[in-house]
Amino acid sequence: MKRTLCFFLIMCLIVSMFTISPAVYAEQYFAVVVGSTLDNLLASVQGESSATAAYRAFAEKAYEEGYDAIARLFLATADAEAKHAEDEWAIAQAMGATVRPAADVPVVGTTAENLKTAFDGETYEYIAMYPEFLEVAKAEGMTAAARIFEFALEAETVHAANYDDVLKNLGNATYINANYGVVYRCPVCGEVSKERPGRCPICGNNGANYAMYNQTYFNLLAAVHGESSASAAYSAFALKAKEDGYAEVYRLFEATSDAEAKHANDEWELARAMGASVRPAADVPVVGTTAENLQTAFDGETYEYKVMYPEFLDTAKAEGMTAAARIFEFALEAETVHAGNYDDVLKNLSNATYIKANYSVVYRCPVCGEVSKERPGRCPICGNNGANYVMYSFSFLTYACDGQPIGTLDAAVGKTLDIDILLTTNDIAAESVAFFAALYDKDGRMVSIVNQNLALANTGFETVSLSVPINEEGMSLKTFIWDGMTFAPLITEYLF
Repeated sequence: MKRTLCFFLIMCLIVSMFTISPAVYAEQYFAVVVGSTLDNLLASVQGESSATAAYRAFAEKAYEEGYDAIARLFLATADAEAKHAEDEWAIAQAMGATVRPAADVPVVGTTAENLKTAFDGETYEYIAMYPEFLEVAKAEGMTAAARIFEFALEAETVHAANYDDVLKNLGNATYINANYGVVYRCPVCGEVSKERPGRCPICGNNGANYAMYNQTYFNLLAAVHGESSASAAYSAFALKAKEDGYAEVYRLFEATSDAEAKHANDEWELARAMGASVRPAADVPVVGTTAENLQTAFDGETYEYKVMYPEFLDTAKAEGMTAAARIFEFALEAETVHAGNYDDVLKNLSNATYIKANYSVVYRCPVCGEVSKERPGRCPICGNNGANYVMYSFSFLTYACDGQPIGTLDAAVGKTLDIDILLTTNDIAAESVAFFAALYDKDGRMVSIVNQNLALANTGFETVSLSVPINEEGMSLKTFIWDGMTFAPLITEYLF
């Protein structure tokens, strides 16, 4: 009898929810504090900001519980709520507001509980809060606020339906993945849909502008975070290597840091094209000894080429994301090379002769980030011309002291060109080096060569004065440095 009565009362409540008007339902079941439009804008900023924080926390929980598609839905909706909050805050500021309301700290339960919380919040907003705020804005003639409240009201209606659908089918993984494996968000009003529309049904925005949330989108963001963190770490490790007196390891870390930064930038550009607006920040590096840092770097590179990028690459191919697949493939192969370099240096760290002979000069492909000990004819990963590789040697730069750009020094045939060349370095290994300037004829034969010993460690720069006889057109002046090793890297070339 008691069970029958309870069931009857519950059914009466449910029937009443769907038979009474939304206004009466809101009055009976929700308490909405309504003030002026400015008050309402501040209340909505607080509510939307809290929803954003909650949904992002719920997404992490969904990932933890293995609900990847639901995590994507939470994140897409979080970004929609963030857009509502930004739009509402902009109008509130225009009306004189100066203190932005803070978001509540999320309370996270199971994914089922979080979906229920989200559904309840969205239902409150579209049934109770926004209708009241919209009426006040219209009555006060606040058309901009009214438009935003109306967009939000309709978007929250869609959000609530999504959460309700997912909650009801939570045990049906096939249904969830088929319907929410990829979701799309309107960047104007925040509508979140299971398919990319021709036009947004709420604001009319072109569906081509919708942000897409698939697994590759999140993999790109994860890769940006990882590569940015690696770049920051390697820069810090380079400084530590410099401090410890490992000049060659310093250069290897710097070159690889730049390679990781290129990966991060390429991945971020793709994520932005898919609708991302907040770039993941790098972690703060934890610096140990140079040996420890090399081990950390090796471990990170190994994880990326053995685990992370293979998974990201497979997913991108399966989702038809060809541009992302190409970047992931380049990164995977480059990280393989990086790991090999770090492993080699770590194993031979105590062998200064070996390290100096193999890593005094390293080269980086500016396209894919491959870092090699020799300049190749073509990049083995992406096919880029090896002449385009960036060289990391003693970080020497030369400038004509008269300010003329390299390659444009004017000299008349039959005259002698007197120039001063400023040589600078930021490298610790440049205690004493020999500077060479070689003059070549138009056929590439050396005509003359001069050299001067420099002690750059004292000041970090030195000026070299040269008198260059120009006997014919097409001559060239090439400058080199030598530190007593078996190489003399070209640092610049002047054409006459």
